[in-house]
Amino acid sequence: MPVKEVLGKYSREQIKKASQIKAIFFDVDGVLTDGKIIYDNNGLEYKQFNVKDGYIISHLKKAGILVGIITGRESQVVSNRAAELKLDFCHQGIMDKHAAYEKLVQFHKLKKKQVAYIGDDINDLAILRDCGLSACPADALDYVKTHVDVVTDAKGGRGVAREISDLVLAAQGVLDKIIK
Repeated sequence: MPVKEVLGKYSREQIKKASQIKAIFFDVDGVLTDGKIIYDNNGLEYKQFNVKDGYIISHLKKAGILVGIITGRESQVVSNRAAELKLDFCHQGIMDKHAAYEKLVQFHKLKKKQVAYIGDDINDLAILRDCGLSACPADALDYVKTHVDVVTDAKGGRGVAREISDLVLAAQGVLDKIIK
């Protein structure tokens, strides 16, 4: 069974936290992308996103899980990706991510234990310390890794969101239904 394969590497505490999640908030650079930003000679920006991360978003939404982005940079590329995936929100240019997180928790009438957050750098730490299920990519800075519930096997831009989404869906008994 896929659920046993997914859940087999997690502790009871991690699975319990994942079973309570009603929203997943993502950072972008270093999480949904590998953190590289490419500009061409015309000033156009390029980023790569992982199709596996994107594909699971529709299943999260069907399962009633709120999905969105909180990122410090502003980028049309990110706006385009968020629209393509039909994310519930996309907040860019956010200097105080924790304040944005607090407003989203309140606006959507969530408890903090119901929010998963995936981040990879200093500006993510306040949320990572405060949310219900915190995660970072395998290539996050070591001092970020010490503040999260889950360090993914995947590096940034290589399936980090999919790994945590699969954990949440499996812990809630939904992943097997999706696969079938």
